[in-house]
Amino acid sequence: MTAFGARILIVDDEILKRSILQDELEAAGYAVVTAANPLEAAKEFAKSTFDIIITDIRIPGQDGLSFLREIKKQKPTQAAIVMTAYGSIETAIEAMKIGAFDYLQKPFSTEELLLKMNKLLQYEQMASENEALRHELAKPRLEGKIVGQSLPIREVLQRIHAVAATDATILIEGESGTGKELIAHTLHENSSRSTGPLVAVACAALPRELVESELFGHEPGAFTGASKRRIGRFELAHGGTLFLDDVDDIPMEIQVKLVRVLQERAFERVGGERPIPVNIRLIAATKRALPSMVARGTFREDLFYRLNVVPLKIPPLRERIEDIPLLVEHFLEKFAIKSNLKRLTLSPEGVAKLQRHSWPGNIRELEHVIEMMMALAKGDRLEAEEVPEFDLSKEPGTLLSLKMSGIERVDIASVLEDLETRLIDWAMGRAEGNLARAAEMLGLPRSTLQYKVNRRPPPSNNPS
Repeated sequence: MTAFGARILIVDDEILKRSILQDELEAAGYAVVTAANPLEAAKEFAKSTFDIIITDIRIPGQDGLSFLREIKKQKPTQAAIVMTAYGSIETAIEAMKIGAFDYLQKPFSTEELLLKMNKLLQYEQMASENEALRHELAKPRLEGKIVGQSLPIREVLQRIHAVAATDATILIEGESGTGKELIAHTLHENSSRSTGPLVAVACAALPRELVESELFGHEPGAFTGASKRRIGRFELAHGGTLFLDDVDDIPMEIQVKLVRVLQERAFERVGGERPIPVNIRLIAATKRALPSMVARGTFREDLFYRLNVVPLKIPPLRERIEDIPLLVEHFLEKFAIKSNLKRLTLSPEGVAKLQRHSWPGNIRELEHVIEMMMALAKGDRLEAEEVPEFDLSKEPGTLLSLKMSGIERVDIASVLEDLETRLIDWAMGRAEGNLARAAEMLGLPRSTLQYKVNRRPPPSNNPS
């Protein structure tokens, strides 16, 4: 930082001294504001920022030490130099204990003052550069978090590099298991809000009747059972990032309020009347194409446009199979560390077998397969025969292929019902009975899948 343009606040009750200091410092290239006492200085400090405050220790109305304490309480990093009369060195030392950078003993020359100010500005610049360097070094490297070198994933990384530092709203689109939450974390950790909170909300897992309260909070007595105030996720994310996962599952009635919040950057808790301002960066993720939902009337168009400021499409694993060897290495190392086991390797034949699978569950499915293989490993190297046999007959793509030769008439309702039953069986089997995970794999709200499971007849034991 140089003297040119640096803002200085001089606090001294002697008008002649203030005037001389102001003239000399302005001649040296500083921008100077003066105040006769701490009350005037506080008003200037409240409406502007200063690189250095130069204050006398003895000022009528309030001593300089208590003024300095107030300034440091409001802004601990504020740089200050104190002026003290001859014989008041103890007071000057006390000021430096409070946080003053240096002191000047009256009478002092302009050269002495400029020398100390230049020294202070150099120190401030060095501290600022060191802080920036520490912040940069502390940032997680994108390439170290997101595994892959394929063209589709490199394009994703390029987009993240371009937008991470901005406050632009991001809409992440991708199938279940593609790593949308990891992308959201990476965007946050490489943003200017990285020191603030990252609050993630799994919208699909929220009970429909509690979505509004979870997002915006509620006041006591807002509804039955609301005995005390609850702080919502928007409020918790103030100063940081809010990640709305499965935003496509947010009910229409809540979408209206979400549009208003994004437009006004303020909201009211359920049962509250006072608007609460909020400063957040919003990242949303969807497993379904929102334009199609807008066309069907199940997602608000105005909300879609507010979310889709910067679209970020995550490719499914089947479109980046060249990344499978790297992902396998990553998961083998991860589970070895997690379980305190010896690190294993997978034979090239085993890797090739994994690359032939279509991975409907994407990276999450691959991760579960590798974990299972490590748990059942017989030696230091995993062979192709240890890779599980994937039931291709239950893959969604196979189920959707129809053989129509020789068919004269089709009962479409029965066909669709049978297809739905098979898809639910497939998802529930993949998810090992976990309803929330199965709903995610099918692109359905959990409540919808629960309803379908409850109303349909048990699956047939005949796998025809």
